[in-house]
Amino acid sequence: MLLLLLYLMTLGVEGSEVVPRMVTESGIDFKVYMLEERGDTAKIDGGEYDDQNNFCFSGSAPEILKFWASASFKLDLFSDDYEVYIGPNLTTVHYLRSQSEVAWFYSQLPWKTKHYKIDPFKDTCLMIETSDEYRVTLQVLSINYFLFLTTAASVLIFFLAPRLCRNQFFHFTTGISLGVVLSVLILTFLVQRKLRVQWFSWITLLYSLSLYFITSTWYNIKDYMSTQYLPWLVGYLLTSGLVSFAIIYRMGAPTNPRTINLIQWTMQGMSLLGIYFSSYNQLASLALVLVLVVWNMIPGAVRSSANTRFRRTFLKPKVKLLSEEEYISQRNEETRKALDDLRKYCQSPDSKPWQTVTKLSTPGRFAEFIQGSPHITETEVMEYSHWESNDDTDEDSDSRSNLTDDEVGNRSFDGQSDH
Repeated sequence: MLLLLLYLMTLGVEGSEVVPRMVTESGIDFKVYMLEERGDTAKIDGGEYDDQNNFCFSGSAPEILKFWASASFKLDLFSDDYEVYIGPNLTTVHYLRSQSEVAWFYSQLPWKTKHYKIDPFKDTCLMIETSDEYRVTLQVLSINYFLFLTTAASVLIFFLAPRLCRNQFFHFTTGISLGVVLSVLILTFLVQRKLRVQWFSWITLLYSLSLYFITSTWYNIKDYMSTQYLPWLVGYLLTSGLVSFAIIYRMGAPTNPRTINLIQWTMQGMSLLGIYFSSYNQLASLALVLVLVVWNMIPGAVRSSANTRFRRTFLKPKVKLLSEEEYISQRNEETRKALDDLRKYCQSPDSKPWQTVTKLSTPGRFAEFIQGSPHITETEVMEYSHWESNDDTDEDSDSRSNLTDDEVGNRSFDGQSDH
């Protein structure tokens, strides 16, 4: 039911193809395609020279129901010969365009993409410069499942951090994962320590190249998964994983309580950052972070008492009383099942029947019970009935002995009147 509700919330009104309009900003007129609704699309025809086109989105007011809302511009362009500039308004976008002419590294970054995530609660403008034909589509989601899972995972890690930081399997998996991802940086660090060089030296260039290699691999992972690069990728993962495992196995898991506390606080701090950045509604995510921090600062005894009181007040189970007939029926049925289970166990080799027989005073009766005879004899039934009747008589005599003379006389009078 919850998944269906989340899916229905992601649905929205489909947009249409938009046409440009003139917008004045800072005394300058701009031709802008305003993409406002989910699915709004702007189609641009190609030309001989690079053409500049502006696309803007007007953010909505933050709401608690839009905690995991997201928006993005999707660029459909077959060529990679294009430049994109993004900012909060048209003036900023065109300023970035003018600065890119002198900042040669602006277009040399390895994460050139065609999917631009934007804040659904803020105004955003996009300028695309290319000579090819393309199309820009606005994608808006009321619930982004990636953000939702990020929040859920961060909250779970926040509460499980005290246990995870003391788990050896967690230490090994985390260490191996970090070793695989940051193997280039770790190798650079080891080379720097071996050569004893300073930070501001040629080794800094290696750090830059390492970061470039990591980001380039992340944004081009689909290309590296092809048949040409797949064996090299698998070999790299296996080698770095085995080396990381050997290093962690040699060093061992941390045992110092202060080290473990530092790991726990680091995990909880990272989870709080994950919660904060898992929503574009920064005020709501910050409120959730503060609630978790305050809750974690409350002593465990107080939290346990509050949890118990909440369960007793709102989650109190409904108790259904049995009638005497239902009680007798259920008692007989459960007794029969227990005796059948005991009989089956005694018939199995696990019970060691021969060893059990040697310890019994009446092994013949034990054998009869295994074959299906009742667990009590008729003589025991008669003795129990006789004992029960005597017990009732004794109770009646005790009750009569506790009566006063007047009560005894009244009972006798009542008995004579009945006759």
